[in-house]
Amino acid sequence: MLAIDEQLFEIDEAINEVAQAFLELDSVKSYLAIQKAFLADTALQARISHFQALKQSYEEVKDYAAFRPEVKDLRRQLLEEKRALDLDQTVSLLRQNEVAVQKILAELTKEISLVISPTIFVDTGLPLAPHKSHHQHCSKGGKRDV
Repeated sequence: MLAIDEQLFEIDEAINEVAQAFLELDSVKSYLAIQKAFLADTALQARISHFQALKQSYEEVKDYAAFRPEVKDLRRQLLEEKRALDLDQTVSLLRQNEVAVQKILAELTKEISLVISPTIFVDTGLPLAPHKSHHQHCSKGGKRDV
């Protein structure tokens, strides 16, 4: 059972301070601005909706591609739409800013975990991040090295 005491209130206050400081970072402000532009771009949102509908249509018929030649054309159209969206400047900027913010969050998470214990594994989700074994102290077969 969680005891509510002065320490808990101090931790809560510290969390709020960290969150506020995080929101004041230039990278986060940039991300929020591009996200707002992304969501406000009605033409882009319509293209995304069209892409999602096309993707749903393809998912429904992809298993029958061998029997229905139009599925190949649908797949080609889907890939063309995806490429067009990937090359859109707003989408590209949003993704770049998402990665920048994710890097900051990963570093913050690592710092917090290191305060607790250096053996805690933090999966950052970043594609080029170094990976550490989940179970460094165990050898194969579940027995510890002596």
